[in-house]
Amino acid sequence: MGQTTYDKIEQSLFKDKDEIRFLTPREEEIRKRMMLCVAMKMEKPLIEDSELVSFLMNGCGGTTDPISQSQAYRDLGMIHRLVGNISLAAKSWYRYMIVEGAKKAYAMAIDKGDAKGAAAALDKLGKYTRADKEDDKYDFERMIPPSFEPSDDVTLIEGLEPIANLEERRKELRRLARNMALGTPVDVELEEELSDDECH
Repeated sequence: MGQTTYDKIEQSLFKDKDEIRFLTPREEEIRKRMMLCVAMKMEKPLIEDSELVSFLMNGCGGTTDPISQSQAYRDLGMIHRLVGNISLAAKSWYRYMIVEGAKKAYAMAIDKGDAKGAAAALDKLGKYTRADKEDDKYDFERMIPPSFEPSDDVTLIEGLEPIANLEERRKELRRLARNMALGTPVDVELEEELSDDECH
């Protein structure tokens, strides 16, 4: 299975231009927007989503092409995901460094026959990894449900396009369903058109 646009952007986010020749011009434009917004979000973690949307719609301060509001909200989802993954990776790296440092300190203390030093290293390791405590039970009362902003703009969902003459299309489908239910002849052109739509 091929890589998604998100995968490509995540892999190439802060790389030099000569390392990202595999990106299409459209993906490169998205990468630029992501790079600017992720940097802004890391610098100002409390920045409002509306401010980021406005920044994206106005072409990121003239650095990129302006985009529609629906595209800005799609970008916003990608930005949050990228920032979350970067923060998670950084935290995991620091945890790893602390644990490895404590293990090395313990090994050095043992090699020197320093029982106090070994005990201190184990104490730090135990406290940091919380090995001396019972596992915390998750407090589900503190869970915050996701907040969704209602919208009738189908383009907010990737891959969906608005239907031209929606009301006319609804009438055609109702007529087709009614005729099929009553067993009356159906307009062949309309039926073929619907079959084509289902195939796509």
